[in-house]
Amino acid sequence: MTAFRLKPWTIAVAALTSTIALTSSVLAADLTKFRYALIAKPGIWDAAVINGIDNKFFADEGLELELISPTSPADGLKLVATGGAELATAHSTDVITARSKGLPVVSIGANHQTGTTGILVPAEAGVKDLKQLEGKNVGITGIPFNKVMLEHSLKAGGADLSKVNVVTVGFTQMPLLLSQRIDALGDAICWDEPPIYNVQIKKPADDKSTYTYFTFTDYGVPRFYTFGLVGDEEALKKNPDLYKKFLRAWRKSVEWMIANQSAAADGVIKQIPSISKEEAVVSLAEIASISVSAETEANGIGWQDPAVWEKQEKFMLENGLISADVDVSQAVTNDYLK
Repeated sequence: MTAFRLKPWTIAVAALTSTIALTSSVLAADLTKFRYALIAKPGIWDAAVINGIDNKFFADEGLELELISPTSPADGLKLVATGGAELATAHSTDVITARSKGLPVVSIGANHQTGTTGILVPAEAGVKDLKQLEGKNVGITGIPFNKVMLEHSLKAGGADLSKVNVVTVGFTQMPLLLSQRIDALGDAICWDEPPIYNVQIKKPADDKSTYTYFTFTDYGVPRFYTFGLVGDEEALKKNPDLYKKFLRAWRKSVEWMIANQSAAADGVIKQIPSISKEEAVVSLAEIASISVSAETEANGIGWQDPAVWEKQEKFMLENGLISADVDVSQAVTNDYLK
């Protein structure tokens, strides 16, 4: 296996990004550089790409990946739209929001086939339904889409919103939950917070008996794609073969990750030693399960159903997250997966 090193963070122009170079000891001179913006700093959720580089799946397609770590998820889309990156990892909500503001970005593949967000409540609280969250403090990050989904789910679950204390706490929810300053996580990610919570309370990372998890899509929130691969409309049209090469390698990377989860965790930890192997393996098992669907079984990894996007766009419009209709046929395509 080729050895890679994670180079120190370097600040790029306009302080939009930090760049990490996963550089092999020997690089072929004829490889085409491909700049790929991650969702944020690299983590276990980037296991497919990190291991794909290590396994030379991208090099086999003639690509040398430069991984860029944006300051915020929205900055990845800005980089793509301004020519600073060929592709970015982005949430489907950010794609729809960007399109509503005139940013010509297009999703060409989906990492996750369904929404991964919900409410996590410690089992000891005895909460069996959402109405029982009345009178409790529910901490959320403040991400607008997440707050809308939370409120929609609470109402659908019979809770009186005026009796649930929803508190915006940023990304410090876990310490607040552990110290009992909040009673529940209002927008927990199914492959992230559960194993972290378990490790923190000294339980096995995969122990699901320690918490109750209410998935938003079980309460009337339409199915939506989470992370996806997003490019610029004109750049995609100008050089379709480049993006098809990337997606071929990316598909191999995801398939390898699904089939080799423990080794995939090791590949990420080699680059980011601070990641817990116990948490990583549990996270990857969940990520692997949501990377596939009936659609991917029929059409391959990454496939997106435009009808799913249409329902999400309608939900966002109805809840004031966007102010005008977005033509999702311009925001998503499967053409580069073919």
